[in-house]
Amino acid sequence: MEFPDTGADRSAPGMPCTVTYIGYHAASRPDAAAVIVNGQTITYAVFYRDIAKMVLGLRGLGLEPGQVLAVEHPHFYLHWLILLACEALGITSFSYEEAEIPVLEKPFAMADLVMCRVGMAPPKANRVQLIDQAWGDTVLALAPELPIETVPLHADTPMRIVKSSGTTGRIKCMVQPHNFRERYLAHYQFRAGFNRESRFLVTMGFMVEPYNIYASDCARMGGVCIYDGRAGIVETVRQQSVTHLVLPPYILAQLLDNLPGDYVPAPNLIVIAIGAAVPKEVRERVKRVFAKDIVESYGAQEIAVVATMDEEGQGALLPGVEAEVVDDAGHPVLGQPGRVRVRAAVSVGGYIDDADATARMFRDGWFYPGDLAVMRDRRTLKIIGRVDDTLNIKGIKFAPGPAEEKLRSTFPVDDLCLTSLANAEGSEELCVVVVPGDAGNIADIQAALPTLVPANFGKVHVIAVPAIPRTATSKVRRAELNAILRRGDC
Repeated sequence: MEFPDTGADRSAPGMPCTVTYIGYHAASRPDAAAVIVNGQTITYAVFYRDIAKMVLGLRGLGLEPGQVLAVEHPHFYLHWLILLACEALGITSFSYEEAEIPVLEKPFAMADLVMCRVGMAPPKANRVQLIDQAWGDTVLALAPELPIETVPLHADTPMRIVKSSGTTGRIKCMVQPHNFRERYLAHYQFRAGFNRESRFLVTMGFMVEPYNIYASDCARMGGVCIYDGRAGIVETVRQQSVTHLVLPPYILAQLLDNLPGDYVPAPNLIVIAIGAAVPKEVRERVKRVFAKDIVESYGAQEIAVVATMDEEGQGALLPGVEAEVVDDAGHPVLGQPGRVRVRAAVSVGGYIDDADATARMFRDGWFYPGDLAVMRDRRTLKIIGRVDDTLNIKGIKFAPGPAEEKLRSTFPVDDLCLTSLANAEGSEELCVVVVPGDAGNIADIQAALPTLVPANFGKVHVIAVPAIPRTATSKVRRAELNAILRRGDC
């Protein structure tokens, strides 16, 4: 894989990576818990040795600095060891799951090696190393070479290939260099506040990139990362005294709906929401019945964290970040809706093999994340919706978010969203798509619509579906949903 030479001083000392922090804790507090996997505690000393063994394992596969490794494996600990060994060796990594194989053609073509389970290799992989129990046992039986000699990492060293959420049906991939990753980690730590007493529960694996970032932050600060595939989230929170939990709002709402009757809110638990705005009702319920606090941020894989959000959905820009809201002519405006654009000292340079999307979203030093917002001053903004989500009904532009939030807070449905479909005359008509928790909800929702949508929208359809397609971070895949509705697969 060829990356551009940005002129970094290769003779300068390398920047530290997560492995060097883990090595520090292994030296200063070797018996402290680092990872708990299915109830088994792994100390920092053992964790560091296991990373050293994986470094030898990857070297034994012929991997060298600057190469690209694709990883598929659901086992949290083994997957993390591979990613950390990649950092130590200066290898660019990316994680994938089975559903992404058909849509990640370019990253797979860039990969020098794919590591996966049987049946999970992409059809055109350059080289494949199957990961099974025997391979893992062989690697972890190696005699480690300590301390780990990490490859010098510089600001522009490519560290990770990550994916956008793919709400439009097309996943965009980008390369995050080392200085971007460090900024990302610093911003997450600034908001999450990990320390040696932290106990972070990993629930969704490293195919969802924020879990990789938060786990790295927790390990750097000397906390404990926990994974338990045997128990549910609530049970693990109680058994393991979890202090940090990361969830998309959609899954968080489901968790709240199914809390055991005897659940007592955890006094030290902080819930970190990712992927979408948290409805006010969900935020209030979290603090009332589940956790000490809920933390919400606004950002994107392309630019890292932009702002921290309060209970009213108002965001305060983080230090080192600039943002503007611009009108259709590209002029900055205050106090009125427009498109968001943001910039910082460090961002990704664009998308892999997608010049059109790069030109559209990266312009004149700004990144355009595709969100609509209002700024009351130059340091605060309120997100009001997505450009792609804005519905155009009879010439009226309508952001569905507030109506969706109101409906979800009023009716006990399993899931809900708004979209629009063209009728026989080609005009868009509003559709309320529901995964009903109760058959009676459909009629109730239909009756409530006049108070939630403009009266001149005309006919509004309420459609029940078995499930609403969403990204891993809970954003609605509206293009996929509309295709399902047009086919009548409801």
